[in-house]
Amino acid sequence: MNTGNNQGDGREMTPKKNLAGTALKQCLFLVVLACLLGWTFNYPLVVKSLGGELLAEIQQKQLADLKAKAEQLSTDIRFIDLISAKKLFDERQAIFLDARSPEEHAAGTITGSIGISLMSVVKGEVVLEEAIPDHNAVIVTYCSGGECDVGVEMAKELVERGYTNVYVLGEGYPGWLDAGYPVSNPNGGDIS
Repeated sequence: MNTGNNQGDGREMTPKKNLAGTALKQCLFLVVLACLLGWTFNYPLVVKSLGGELLAEIQQKQLADLKAKAEQLSTDIRFIDLISAKKLFDERQAIFLDARSPEEHAAGTITGSIGISLMSVVKGEVVLEEAIPDHNAVIVTYCSGGECDVGVEMAKELVERGYTNVYVLGEGYPGWLDAGYPVSNPNGGDIS
């Protein structure tokens, strides 16, 4: 006797299996097609990314933006490149001023630098004139590089307080670290 209920004989399950399989194949096809189209239309970008050119372009753009901001803040703010900063470092001709937070400074910094966060200066917790009494000293400020403008802001503070030889290391601590220049951890731990 057939009651219209075909459960158990498998005839009703076949269309559902086919429907699920078809939907899965269509989704997979769309994903593959999207990937191929993405690679096709973004091929130059992908090649630049794989070759490291894209990162270099982004860093150059960030540095240009940082320099533009510095120019708006003060015409007395000058930038220094990594090689020139390293020369000053090697000759012990400059004070390196880490303007990042105390936590960032403690995690790793340019060897021998002074860690004075911009916030501690703005809040009056640190008096720059006591930390660096010589207004003619060569001072290189830095922060986390890229879009970080704390080094520029610190340079502005120094210039406004009468310091005459202030430079900003636009690549910041990450650029110094990537160049393989001397870094240290003020707390004595490993730098990762």
